[in-house]
Amino acid sequence: MFGDFSCFDLCGTPYEVGRDYGLRDLSNIRRVLSHYVDVSGWFGSSLVDVCSLLICGDEFWGLDGLEEFRGISEGAGVPVESLIYHNLQKYAVGACTHFAGEFGESGRFYHGANIDVPAFLILRDSLTFHFQRRIISDGIPYLIPAMAGILYGIAGFNACGICASSSMLVDAKAPKVVTGKFHGRIICELLSSCKNLDEAAKFLSQVRGWGGWSIAVSSPKQKKVIYAEYHGNEVIVDTKTNRFVCSNHSILFPTDKKNIPDHSRLRFERLNQTLCCNKNYAMPELALFDKFNPIKNTESKFRTMNTVFRTDHVVSILANDCGNYYFANSKNAEQKKWNAINW
Repeated sequence: MFGDFSCFDLCGTPYEVGRDYGLRDLSNIRRVLSHYVDVSGWFGSSLVDVCSLLICGDEFWGLDGLEEFRGISEGAGVPVESLIYHNLQKYAVGACTHFAGEFGESGRFYHGANIDVPAFLILRDSLTFHFQRRIISDGIPYLIPAMAGILYGIAGFNACGICASSSMLVDAKAPKVVTGKFHGRIICELLSSCKNLDEAAKFLSQVRGWGGWSIAVSSPKQKKVIYAEYHGNEVIVDTKTNRFVCSNHSILFPTDKKNIPDHSRLRFERLNQTLCCNKNYAMPELALFDKFNPIKNTESKFRTMNTVFRTDHVVSILANDCGNYYFANSKNAEQKKWNAINW
């Protein structure tokens, strides 16, 4: 157990990993899939019309991903089609705020991220969260925060000291037909194959995925980070700038500022202010829990889409240059409390 979260140790082939997980988290997987049936009559436009997306299974999920789906399906006793629908709902819209680098005057290096799940606002308690320690075949062991029935993850750490976080770029053009890789697959392939930042930079330079995402990869002990963004088949990798602050819009791609949602711009500006500009506030451990409302220019009693600590926040992760790893779920984050991860 990691605090209130379960932790599943999973190893073997993709099918074996999926079946083991499906068996061990059976009740949670069935509950969240059943919730879609309960809300389908009135959900309307709140759910993404994922059925209209044309999915090339081999390219999008990968053969390993399809095998893991099959394993989860058999372990939990649920249809593969339902699992795929669930995964597309989760990742068709995804949001995070993340940062990496040295902040303040202490010279300490931090890599932190909020993982926000818009679907959580409707699925609520039926969508449960846990951690997975994964060893897929001969890959590097890695740890990810994960969700019931969801394949892969969008952030995590590996046994070589590499940390990764990511965020959807809502100002990127969404292709009409899904091509490239599922984003969670990209993150987990990176963590399972890259021993250092040089290997990560090479991996990122070849990334091709659906939609647009930012990815920060760091080695906290080395106090180094690289940052990449991809818009479908286009990717830009920055290996020279050693500090990044990111929200849900591009900072490497030239995009029309009119396409940047106000909530993303405000969260980006606030995170920069707290981490980089205000010497009295430069506390990365607390910045992710910030509820300052920049519209009203006051500390809000409630989370909003404009605050760094969003209404759909699920879990925060943090790594530092001492080799420490932490997480905070929504409840912990309200109390500004981090839990240590025993990697």
